[in-house]
Amino acid sequence: MVIRNPRFVILLCIFSIAPMALMGFLAAGSYIYINGFGLTEQQFSYFFSFNAIVASFGPTIYMKLSRHIAVQNVISGCFAVLVAVGIMTLTFGDTSPWAFALLAAPATLMVIMMRVPATNLMLDQQDKDTGSAVALIQFFAMICGSIGMVLVSIRPESLIANLGIIQLCIGIVGGVLWLVVRNRSFVTDNLVKA
Repeated sequence: MVIRNPRFVILLCIFSIAPMALMGFLAAGSYIYINGFGLTEQQFSYFFSFNAIVASFGPTIYMKLSRHIAVQNVISGCFAVLVAVGIMTLTFGDTSPWAFALLAAPATLMVIMMRVPATNLMLDQQDKDTGSAVALIQFFAMICGSIGMVLVSIRPESLIANLGIIQLCIGIVGGVLWLVVRNRSFVTDNLVKA
């Protein structure tokens, strides 16, 4: 029933690709910091903790921003930041562990920030079977995240570049698809309700 709802499926396709950037980072992070930058396991844990702490502010930042900025613009901004971070990761993400950390953290933050309104929008498309809808949202996020883990590992000698390409592609593809639907009634009507 849920998969037959085209409004739900459209949003599911748009928002399921974002976890590719997060899971790609999780898969490659230790190799980038330890093998690439030569950090110890202990030093890696500090950089990884920094990313996790930044990510933990995602829902709070979204809630504060959404009081002053239209939700459509917050989501558009998340995709735009992913594009910018992807370009910067490709350009100078490999210069130092701090440069990489300061780029990886906002990418993770954007994925987490987007998750709140995305889940709300997708669930708003379903009057019934919300349990099935949640299961599909989680399933496709995990599947796409797993694809991100595979893609980032395709060229093991270029993990940072791989991650930058993933961030850039998700920002562009997701952003363009979002721009196509962001002013459709099934999106705007539900945002007004919320």
